[in-house]
Amino acid sequence: MVEEEPCIIKSTERSKSGKHGHAKVRVVCVGMFDNNKRSLTIPSGHVVDTPEIIKGNAQINFIEDISINVMNLESYESFDVDWPQDEDLKNKLKELQANPGKISTTQVEYWQLAGKTLINRVFTN
Repeated sequence: MVEEEPCIIKSTERSKSGKHGHAKVRVVCVGMFDNNKRSLTIPSGHVVDTPEIIKGNAQINFIEDISINVMNLESYESFDVDWPQDEDLKNKLKELQANPGKISTTQVEYWQLAGKTLINRVFTN
């Protein structure tokens, strides 16, 4: 978590400790929801917050231009999810939006983290 945004770490660099100081670590990461590149320099012994990731499968109820409504297959709870950033996932969902007959046989894998929901995968039964 960098700036209260869950991120994927892309690279790390460690510098040597100085005469009286501690070693530093420079972390370069990308936000999972906004795709913004972030950089963080912290002492090597510093603890970084890690979000809890809740993974689940859901059935697509309907697809709108703004969001996608899905239903959890275990709790039958329905909720809205924003369109994914990944182009392959967007294309699969747009194809389903154009052909609503295939929605009933399609499921999504979603991740809930930091109070937000992200579609991670689209697959057919």
